Amino acid sequence: MKLRRKLLLGRRRYERQTFQTRNKKLQRYKKGSITALIVGDSGAGKTKLLGTLPPDSLIISLEKGLLSLKGGDIPYIQIPEGLDPKAKLDWLKSSMMWASQQPYKNIAIDSITEMSEFLVDFGKILYPADNQIFKVYGQHKEQLTSSIKYCRDMNKNIFFTSLVKVDKDEIGRKVNLPAVAGSLSEELPKYFDFVFYLEVFEKDGEKKRAILTDKKPDNKAKDRSGKLDEWEKPDLSNIINKVNGELTNV
Repeated sequence: MKLRRKLLLGRRRYERQTFQTRNKKLQRYKKGSITALIVGDSGAGKTKLLGTLPPDSLIISLEKGLLSLKGGDIPYIQIPEGLDPKAKLDWLKSSMMWASQQPYKNIAIDSITEMSEFLVDFGKILYPADNQIFKVYGQHKEQLTSSIKYCRDMNKNIFFTSLVKVDKDEIGRKVNLPAVAGSLSEELPKYFDFVFYLEVFEKDGEKKRAILTDKKPDNKAKDRSGKLDEWEKPDLSNIINKVNGELTNV
C-alpha cells in the first residue's frame, strides 16, 4: 500500500511538473518569443530567408557574404575580418549583449556553424595537447549552448542558421543534422522550440524553396507550437505571425 501511494504521488508530481513546463512554453508563445534553428545546405538561401524578417529585426553575421541582404530593409552587423578565435568570441558576446538592450524584436545569428568552428579553434588554443581533445569539445559545447540560452532569455524572437551535416542514426539510416562540431549535432535541436529545414526543389522547371517544420526519419525538424503546416513558404514574417495566431496560410 505504501509503495502504491508513493507511485501515485510520484505520478502526480510528474504530471504537475509536465503541466507547468507546457504552460511556460505556451506563455512564451503568447509573448511572441520564438527560438528557432534554420538548417539548410550551402546556397539554399538561409541568409536570404533572414531578409524576410520584419523590419524591427537585427542580423548578427559571422559569415563573409551578405550580398543577398544588401539593399534590403533589415539592419545587420558583421564580424570584422582578421580576428583570432578569442577575438571572434569576444565580438560575438559583446554583439549579443548590445543587441539584447536594443528595441529589436527579432535577432538572427548567421551562422551557428561558423560559431562552432571558431569555438573549436579557441579550445585548441586553450588546450593544445593531444590528450586534451575532450576539454576542447567540452568548452565548445559549454560556450555554444550558453550563447543559445543567453539569446533565448532575451525575450525576443531568436533565429540561428546552420549548415547541414549528413550523419547516420543508430540503425544506419542517413540523417541530416545541424552542422556543428562533435556529438552536439544530435543534441542541438533540443535547445530550440522550432527547427526548420530550408529545402530547395524543382517544380515546373523552376527552383522552389520551402520550409519543412515536421520531423521526418532523416531530419530533426519540429514545431512545438503546433500552429504551423508541415511545409511553410519561405517567409519568416509569415511564420512569426502564424505562431502568434495573427495569420493563417493563404
